[in-house]
This record gives sequence, C-alpha cells and structure tokens, in this order.
Amino acid sequence: MTVSSSPSGPPARSPRGPYKKGIERRREVVSVAIEVFGQHGFKGGTLQQVAERVGLTPAAVLKLFGSKEGLLIAVLEHWDVVTRQAMGSPQRGYGLLEAFRKLMHYHTQHRGLLELYTTMAAEATSAEHPAHEFMTGRYRATLESMRRLFRDAIEDGHFRPMAEEEIDGEAECLLATMDGLEIQFLLNPAFDLERSFGAFVDRLVARLSA
Repeated sequence: MTVSSSPSGPPARSPRGPYKKGIERRREVVSVAIEVFGQHGFKGGTLQQVAERVGLTPAAVLKLFGSKEGLLIAVLEHWDVVTRQAMGSPQRGYGLLEAFRKLMHYHTQHRGLLELYTTMAAEATSAEHPAHEFMTGRYRATLESMRRLFRDAIEDGHFRPMAEEEIDGEAECLLATMDGLEIQFLLNPAFDLERSFGAFVDRLVARLSA
C-alpha cells in the first residue's frame, strides 16, 4: 500500500546522496543474486560470484546485507513482491485463476526468478536451509489461497458446490500442476507454458462450472 503525505504536510522527498546510492546498489546486488542463486543454488552460489558481477568485493556485499543468509532473504522477499505485482490487484475466486495466467506469462519473460523459485523449493526441504521457513510458509499460504479460490468461486456461483475434501484436492492439484508445468518450461524452453496452463485452466473451469 502506498502512503501519501497530507496536503498540509511537507512534500515527500526521494532518497538522495549516499542513502539513495546505497538503495540502488542493494537492488543491483539482489538482481544479480537472483541469477546466481537460481543457477547454482544457495550452497553452490557464492558471494564472490555475486560481487564480481556487480563490481564489488565480497566484503562490500556483506556490509550491505550482513551475511549470505541476509542476502538470500532479501532475494526471496523481492521475489515475493514481484510475483504479487505480476498477478495484479488482489483477486477473488474465479478472478484468481486469471491472475495465475498472468503469472505464467511473467515467468516466460523472467526465467531467472522462476529458476530461483524452483531451486529454493528443492533445496529448502532441509530444515537447516536458511530459506526453509520462508518456502514452507509460502507453500502453506499459497495452498490456502487456492482453497479460498474454490470456496469463493462456489459462493459467487461460478463453480458447483463441493465438499471441503474435494476443495482440498482441487487446490493441491492446481498447485502441483503449476509447479510441474514450470519445471517442464525450465527443462525445455520450447515448451509453451502459457498455452499448457491456459488449457488446464479451461478444462478445470469446464469441469467445475455450476
């Protein structure tokens, strides 16, 4: 949410000088770290690799983020924000399915973020991984939003009535399908992610329509 200043207060000012430069540098490092962690994973990707690509030293990167783990968390938080932006305004029920179509299109244009997501999802199954809490929490939240999607679509009259057990199954299959199609796209760039996911959604809607 954007907070604007009141008309009677002083105008909002953009960051200047060293502070602004520091913010821009952090963004640059996060952008590069997305590529490094996406390609090599958290364990395989090094601060040296990140630093070399942005013209810094590993010590300078550590000064910005505190630790390699701190950099990873900044990367994941950035991924979370851009994912929500790609889907557009908060959606409800049937509209959320259309937002997921937008997300698939975004992934085809930003392969690095998708590589990061799939790499972290695989690595973070270990409880010791610094992204474990973030990724497991993200999966729980995503699955719950998908359950709500079906409940709202039923309430709005788009989908036929379903028991909670059936809603759980549909939500789990939707999430699994999205992840599976995204992996196919990463393994085979010629794979048409948007078409395949769109066809799946069309079949789902036809099957569940009221």
